[in-house]
Amino acid sequence: MSRPGRIGIVTASVALCLVGTAVQSAHAGDEGAGGLMLWAERIYHSQENPLQSEVAINGKTVNIYTSDTWEPVGQYVKEGWNTVTVKTTPQEPASRQNGLVFRIGPTHRDARQKKTLMEPVLWEFRNNTDWALSNGTYSHALGPGVKAVTLTFRLYYAGVQAEQHELGNGDYVLQARPKYLTEGTPVTGTVFINGTPLSSFTLAARGIVVTPYLKKGKNEIKLISNRVDNVVRDNDIEFEVAGPAEWYATQKRFVVKPVLQFKCMQGWTRDARSGRLINQAQPASESVERVIPFVLRDGGTQ
Repeated sequence: MSRPGRIGIVTASVALCLVGTAVQSAHAGDEGAGGLMLWAERIYHSQENPLQSEVAINGKTVNIYTSDTWEPVGQYVKEGWNTVTVKTTPQEPASRQNGLVFRIGPTHRDARQKKTLMEPVLWEFRNNTDWALSNGTYSHALGPGVKAVTLTFRLYYAGVQAEQHELGNGDYVLQARPKYLTEGTPVTGTVFINGTPLSSFTLAARGIVVTPYLKKGKNEIKLISNRVDNVVRDNDIEFEVAGPAEWYATQKRFVVKPVLQFKCMQGWTRDARSGRLINQAQPASESVERVIPFVLRDGGTQ
Protein backbone atom coordinates (compact mmCIF):
# COMPACT_ATOMS: atom_id res chain seq x y z
CA MET A 1 0.00 0.00 0.00
CA SER A 2 1.33 3.43 -0.89
CA ARG A 3 1.75 6.05 1.78
CA PRO A 4 -0.79 8.90 1.57
CA GLY A 5 0.14 12.47 0.82
CA ARG A 6 3.07 11.71 -1.49
CA ILE A 7 1.88 13.32 -4.72
CA GLY A 8 4.36 15.59 -6.47
CA ILE A 9 2.86 17.38 -9.47
CA VAL A 10 3.04 20.55 -11.50
CA THR A 11 -0.01 22.46 -12.72
CA ALA A 12 0.58 23.60 -16.27
CA SER A 13 -0.41 27.18 -15.47
CA VAL A 14 1.21 27.47 -12.04
CA ALA A 15 4.03 25.35 -10.62
CA LEU A 16 2.85 23.52 -7.52
CA CYS A 17 4.41 20.87 -5.36
CA LEU A 18 2.12 21.17 -2.37
CA VAL A 19 -0.03 18.11 -2.72
CA GLY A 20 1.00 16.30 0.40
CA THR A 21 2.43 17.56 3.67
CA ALA A 22 4.52 15.52 6.04
CA VAL A 23 4.97 16.51 9.66
CA GLN A 24 7.79 14.73 11.36
CA SER A 25 8.95 14.25 14.91
CA ALA A 26 12.17 12.67 16.05
CA HIS A 27 10.56 11.70 19.34
CA ALA A 28 7.07 10.41 18.61
CA GLY A 29 6.58 6.68 18.64
CA ASP A 30 4.15 4.47 16.76
CA GLU A 31 1.22 4.95 19.14
CA GLY A 32 -0.92 6.27 16.32
CA ALA A 33 0.03 3.75 13.61
CA GLY A 34 -3.16 2.75 11.84
CA GLY A 35 -5.15 5.46 13.65
CA LEU A 36 -5.28 9.21 14.08
CA MET A 37 -2.86 11.27 16.13
CA LEU A 38 -2.98 14.86 17.36
CA TRP A 39 0.38 16.64 17.36
CA ALA A 40 0.82 20.02 19.06
CA GLU A 41 3.89 22.03 18.10
CA ARG A 42 5.13 25.47 19.17
CA ILE A 43 5.50 28.01 16.36
CA TYR A 44 8.81 29.17 17.86
CA HIS A 45 10.50 26.09 19.27
CA SER A 46 13.06 27.91 21.42
CA GLN A 47 10.45 29.95 23.32
CA GLU A 48 7.80 29.11 25.85
CA ASN A 49 4.21 29.39 24.68
CA PRO A 50 1.85 31.62 26.72
CA LEU A 51 -1.30 30.59 24.81
CA GLN A 52 -2.79 27.57 26.57
CA SER A 53 -5.45 25.61 24.66
CA GLU A 54 -7.97 22.98 25.71
CA VAL A 55 -8.86 20.76 22.75
CA ALA A 56 -12.09 18.77 22.71
CA ILE A 57 -13.48 16.45 20.03
CA ASN A 58 -17.21 15.71 19.94
CA GLY A 59 -17.63 17.10 23.45
CA LYS A 60 -14.81 15.09 25.06
CA THR A 61 -11.69 16.88 26.28
CA VAL A 62 -8.52 15.44 24.76
CA ASN A 63 -6.01 17.51 26.74
CA ILE A 64 -4.80 21.00 27.62
CA TYR A 65 -1.75 22.00 25.58
CA THR A 66 1.05 24.49 26.19
CA SER A 67 4.03 22.92 24.38
CA ASP A 68 5.11 20.18 21.96
CA THR A 69 3.35 16.86 22.47
CA TRP A 70 1.32 14.17 20.71
CA GLU A 71 -1.31 11.58 21.51
CA PRO A 72 -3.81 9.29 19.77
CA VAL A 73 -7.28 10.73 19.11
CA GLY A 74 -8.85 7.99 17.01
CA GLN A 75 -11.16 7.09 19.89
CA TYR A 76 -12.74 10.58 19.75
CA VAL A 77 -13.21 10.88 15.98
CA LYS A 78 -16.09 9.22 14.13
CA GLU A 79 -16.84 8.74 10.46
CA GLY A 80 -19.06 11.56 9.29
CA TRP A 81 -19.39 14.97 10.92
CA ASN A 82 -17.25 15.86 13.95
CA THR A 83 -16.95 18.96 16.13
CA VAL A 84 -13.49 20.04 17.28
CA THR A 85 -13.16 22.94 19.74
CA VAL A 86 -9.99 24.80 20.70
CA LYS A 87 -10.42 27.02 23.78
CA THR A 88 -7.42 29.32 24.25
CA THR A 89 -6.51 31.25 27.39
CA PRO A 90 -3.34 33.42 27.66
CA GLN A 91 -1.01 32.89 30.58
CA GLU A 92 0.16 36.31 31.76
CA PRO A 93 2.47 38.09 32.17
CA ALA A 94 3.99 36.85 28.92
CA SER A 95 7.54 37.66 27.85
CA ARG A 96 7.30 36.77 24.16
CA GLN A 97 4.56 36.05 21.67
CA ASN A 98 4.13 32.42 20.60
CA GLY A 99 1.43 29.92 19.77
CA LEU A 100 0.64 26.32 18.91
CA VAL A 101 -0.01 24.52 15.65
CA PHE A 102 -2.30 21.50 16.00
CA ARG A 103 -2.28 18.75 13.36
CA ILE A 104 -4.46 15.64 13.14
CA GLY A 105 -3.84 12.72 10.82
CA PRO A 106 -2.57 9.14 10.50
CA THR A 107 1.07 8.41 11.29
CA HIS A 108 3.59 5.79 10.34
CA ARG A 109 7.22 5.02 11.13
CA ASP A 110 9.66 5.74 8.31
CA ALA A 111 12.44 3.20 8.75
CA ARG A 112 14.80 4.97 6.37
CA GLN A 113 14.51 8.38 8.02
CA LYS A 114 14.03 6.82 11.47
CA LYS A 115 11.22 9.26 12.13
CA THR A 116 7.48 9.11 12.60
CA LEU A 117 5.64 10.91 9.82
CA MET A 118 2.09 12.22 9.69
CA GLU A 119 0.84 11.60 6.15
CA PRO A 120 -1.41 13.21 5.27
CA VAL A 121 -2.06 16.02 7.69
CA LEU A 122 -5.84 16.01 7.48
CA TRP A 123 -6.61 18.97 9.71
CA GLU A 124 -4.45 21.82 10.96
CA PHE A 125 -5.34 24.67 13.35
CA ARG A 126 -3.49 27.53 15.04
CA ASN A 127 -4.34 29.07 18.39
CA ASN A 128 -2.57 32.44 17.94
CA THR A 129 -4.73 33.99 15.19
CA ASP A 130 -6.16 37.41 16.22
CA TRP A 131 -4.13 37.50 19.47
CA ALA A 132 -1.61 40.32 20.07
CA LEU A 133 0.93 40.80 22.88
CA SER A 134 1.82 44.19 24.35
CA ASN A 135 3.66 44.90 27.62
CA GLY A 136 3.18 41.34 28.83
CA THR A 137 -0.59 41.31 28.24
CA TYR A 138 -2.52 39.59 25.46
CA SER A 139 -5.49 41.16 23.71
CA HIS A 140 -7.87 39.71 21.14
CA ALA A 141 -9.56 41.29 18.13
CA LEU A 142 -12.97 40.44 19.63
CA GLY A 143 -12.55 43.28 22.12
CA PRO A 144 -10.94 44.61 25.32
CA GLY A 145 -11.17 42.29 28.27
CA VAL A 146 -11.56 39.11 26.23
CA LYS A 147 -9.39 36.55 28.00
CA ALA A 148 -10.60 33.23 26.55
CA VAL A 149 -11.61 32.43 22.98
CA THR A 150 -13.15 29.21 21.65
CA LEU A 151 -12.81 28.18 18.03
CA THR A 152 -15.29 25.57 16.80
CA PHE A 153 -14.50 23.48 13.70
CA ARG A 154 -17.18 21.40 11.98
CA LEU A 155 -15.28 18.65 10.15
CA TYR A 156 -16.17 15.62 8.09
CA TYR A 157 -14.04 12.48 8.47
CA ALA A 158 -14.27 10.16 5.48
CA GLY A 159 -11.32 7.95 6.40
CA VAL A 160 -7.98 8.01 4.60
CA GLN A 161 -8.63 5.59 1.75
CA ALA A 162 -9.11 8.40 -0.76
CA GLU A 163 -5.77 9.91 0.30
CA GLN A 164 -3.84 6.75 -0.57
CA HIS A 165 -4.25 6.61 -4.34
CA GLU A 166 -0.97 7.03 -6.22
CA LEU A 167 -0.95 9.51 -9.07
CA GLY A 168 -0.67 7.96 -12.53
CA ASN A 169 -1.00 8.89 -16.18
CA GLY A 170 -4.49 10.17 -16.97
CA ASP A 171 -5.42 10.87 -13.35
CA TYR A 172 -7.25 13.92 -12.04
CA VAL A 173 -6.41 15.53 -8.71
CA LEU A 174 -8.14 17.84 -6.25
CA GLN A 175 -5.68 20.27 -4.71
CA ALA A 176 -6.46 22.48 -1.71
CA ARG A 177 -4.43 25.06 0.16
CA PRO A 178 -5.11 28.12 2.32
CA LYS A 179 -4.46 31.56 0.86
CA TYR A 180 -2.23 32.34 3.85
CA LEU A 181 -0.33 29.39 5.31
CA THR A 182 0.49 31.03 8.65
CA GLU A 183 -2.96 32.33 9.60
CA GLY A 184 -6.08 30.57 10.82
CA THR A 185 -9.09 30.31 8.56
CA PRO A 186 -12.61 31.56 9.40
CA VAL A 187 -14.07 28.66 7.38
CA THR A 188 -13.54 24.98 6.74
CA GLY A 189 -14.31 23.28 3.45
CA THR A 190 -15.89 19.88 2.81
CA VAL A 191 -16.04 18.52 -0.74
CA PHE A 192 -18.43 15.91 -2.14
CA ILE A 193 -17.59 14.66 -5.65
CA ASN A 194 -20.63 13.15 -7.36
CA GLY A 195 -21.97 12.38 -3.89
CA THR A 196 -18.75 10.91 -2.43
CA PRO A 197 -17.44 12.86 0.59
CA LEU A 198 -13.79 13.64 1.26
CA SER A 199 -12.36 14.52 4.66
CA SER A 200 -12.72 18.24 5.37
CA PHE A 201 -10.03 20.78 4.54
CA THR A 202 -8.55 23.34 6.95
CA LEU A 203 -5.06 24.90 6.95
CA ALA A 204 -3.20 21.78 5.79
CA ALA A 205 -2.43 21.77 2.06
CA ARG A 206 -3.55 18.46 0.55
CA GLY A 207 -3.89 16.81 -2.81
CA ILE A 208 -6.11 13.82 -3.57
CA VAL A 209 -6.36 11.67 -6.67
CA VAL A 210 -10.07 11.89 -7.46
CA THR A 211 -10.18 9.86 -10.69
CA PRO A 212 -12.24 7.05 -9.05
CA TYR A 213 -15.02 9.54 -8.21
CA LEU A 214 -15.27 11.19 -11.62
CA LYS A 215 -17.04 10.15 -14.80
CA LYS A 216 -16.99 11.10 -18.43
CA GLY A 217 -19.43 13.93 -19.10
CA LYS A 218 -21.14 16.02 -16.43
CA ASN A 219 -19.79 15.92 -12.88
CA GLU A 220 -20.83 17.80 -9.73
CA ILE A 221 -18.86 19.07 -6.77
CA LYS A 222 -20.77 20.07 -3.65
CA LEU A 223 -18.80 22.37 -1.37
CA ILE A 224 -19.96 22.87 2.21
CA SER A 225 -18.21 25.82 3.80
CA ASN A 226 -18.64 25.91 7.58
CA ARG A 227 -18.04 29.05 9.61
CA VAL A 228 -15.41 29.03 12.38
CA ASP A 229 -16.69 31.50 14.93
CA ASN A 230 -14.28 33.93 16.62
CA VAL A 231 -11.77 34.06 13.75
CA VAL A 232 -11.73 37.68 12.62
CA ARG A 233 -8.71 37.70 10.32
CA ASP A 234 -9.51 36.95 6.69
CA ASN A 235 -8.21 33.83 5.01
CA ASP A 236 -9.61 31.41 2.46
CA ILE A 237 -9.22 27.83 1.26
CA GLU A 238 -8.57 27.60 -2.46
CA PHE A 239 -9.39 24.47 -4.48
CA GLU A 240 -8.44 23.30 -7.95
CA VAL A 241 -9.40 20.21 -9.93
CA ALA A 242 -6.65 19.46 -12.46
CA GLY A 243 -5.76 16.77 -14.98
CA PRO A 244 -5.30 14.55 -16.81
CA ALA A 245 -1.81 13.87 -15.45
CA GLU A 246 0.98 13.48 -17.99
CA TRP A 247 4.52 12.40 -17.15
CA TYR A 248 7.20 14.88 -18.29
CA ALA A 249 10.56 13.13 -18.39
CA THR A 250 12.51 16.38 -18.49
CA GLN A 251 10.90 17.53 -15.25
CA LYS A 252 10.72 14.05 -13.68
CA ARG A 253 7.19 14.66 -12.50
CA PHE A 254 3.57 14.72 -13.58
CA VAL A 255 2.05 17.79 -15.18
CA VAL A 256 -1.68 18.51 -15.00
CA LYS A 257 -3.87 21.19 -16.53
CA PRO A 258 -6.39 23.20 -14.48
CA VAL A 259 -10.02 22.17 -14.98
CA LEU A 260 -11.91 24.00 -12.23
CA GLN A 261 -11.17 26.44 -9.40
CA PHE A 262 -13.34 27.44 -6.45
CA LYS A 263 -12.99 28.93 -2.96
CA CYS A 264 -14.60 28.57 0.45
CA MET A 265 -15.35 32.24 1.15
CA GLN A 266 -17.79 32.58 -1.74
CA GLY A 267 -21.25 33.36 -0.32
CA TRP A 268 -20.01 34.85 2.98
CA THR A 269 -19.91 38.46 4.15
CA ARG A 270 -18.41 39.79 7.37
CA ASP A 271 -20.33 41.87 9.91
CA ALA A 272 -18.18 44.96 10.53
CA ARG A 273 -19.17 45.32 14.20
CA SER A 274 -18.90 41.75 15.48
CA GLY A 275 -16.42 40.45 12.90
CA ARG A 276 -18.65 37.42 12.38
CA LEU A 277 -19.15 35.79 8.99
CA ILE A 278 -22.74 35.89 7.74
CA ASN A 279 -24.28 33.63 5.10
CA GLN A 280 -25.47 36.16 2.52
CA ALA A 281 -28.43 34.07 1.38
CA GLN A 282 -29.44 32.57 4.75
CA PRO A 283 -28.14 34.76 7.62
CA ALA A 284 -29.15 32.25 10.31
CA SER A 285 -27.12 29.42 8.76
CA GLU A 286 -23.63 28.46 9.93
CA SER A 287 -22.72 26.99 6.54
CA VAL A 288 -22.86 27.79 2.84
CA GLU A 289 -23.60 24.98 0.36
CA ARG A 290 -22.76 25.32 -3.31
CA VAL A 291 -23.02 22.89 -6.22
CA ILE A 292 -20.39 23.38 -8.92
CA PRO A 293 -20.94 21.43 -12.16
CA PHE A 294 -18.25 20.72 -14.73
CA VAL A 295 -17.77 18.49 -17.76
CA LEU A 296 -14.96 16.04 -18.51
CA ARG A 297 -14.50 14.79 -22.01
CA ASP A 298 -12.42 11.91 -20.67
CA GLY A 299 -11.58 10.71 -17.19
CA GLY A 300 -12.88 8.90 -14.15
CA THR A 301 -13.77 5.30 -13.57
CA GLN A 302 -17.51 5.49 -12.91
